[in-house]
Amino acid sequence: MKNKLIIIGKNSYIGGYLTKYMETNSNDVISLSSKNCNFLEEGSVERFFNNLSNKFYYSIIFLATINRLVDNSLSSYMQNLTLAKNLIKACKLANIQSLIYFSSVDVYGREPQLPITEKSQIQPDTWYGLAKYSSEWMLTSSGEIPCPVTILRIPGIYGSDPNDRSVINKIASSIKTEQRVYIKGSGKSLRDYVYLEDLSKLIKLLIPLKYNGIINVATGHSCAIIKIANLVGMIAQIEFETVYESAEAEREFDLMFDTQKLTSLVPNFRFTPLEEGIRSYFQESTQHSTGELK
Repeated sequence: MKNKLIIIGKNSYIGGYLTKYMETNSNDVISLSSKNCNFLEEGSVERFFNNLSNKFYYSIIFLATINRLVDNSLSSYMQNLTLAKNLIKACKLANIQSLIYFSSVDVYGREPQLPITEKSQIQPDTWYGLAKYSSEWMLTSSGEIPCPVTILRIPGIYGSDPNDRSVINKIASSIKTEQRVYIKGSGKSLRDYVYLEDLSKLIKLLIPLKYNGIINVATGHSCAIIKIANLVGMIAQIEFETVYESAEAEREFDLMFDTQKLTSLVPNFRFTPLEEGIRSYFQESTQHSTGELK
């Protein structure tokens, strides 16, 4: 039987870009938002997946979440678990052959032993991080999902797109519009940012593998926030003032990754270097009708 791809969470930053990317490479893409199928409502999920044709196999990419930037509370934790519970329901109602679930590196907490691997200690310290790990367990260890489940633990993502709220976007925007950049704390915290187009290409490679397990999606090259700001200024050829603000204690930590697992699965894949990604970011942004960086 022919395979169709179902992208759940098409209105999110990553989901919107991924939907457009996959649709340009295939006609067999079904993209869903909460208006099409609300995963917070069991009845909505049952109606949609009961009506899927049995003539096809389906692969699911699940991006729907209550993000910590939107709500990071007990309520959002329970909602994220409801999303996972109804995802399990969906997988039982249709011919689902594989599932790719978007999790987060927040499951490692703010004091991870470096470098981080897929076997690093799980110690979430936010409702969001706990929700993501709890959802991972429900999908991979409960025995309820009748197909391979790929868990992608995602760090920071950047790239030109209308829904972009990345740190790099904020840095670039403030440098361009104010000739100023705002840095919380020392700016020396290390982060690993993945280019949005690279993420989409990587997912396309992972779908046919039907890998059953956890993958940290990271470049393996971490960079300090202040260094990123200086790189943006250099690329934009704009002199800027650095304004240091009070640190967010819960975000003052380093993230560095050992990417051997990812490399073993897609040995020929190469991430876009940060400088090249930022250059593309500026070039793409000038194409918008406003003529300004988002």
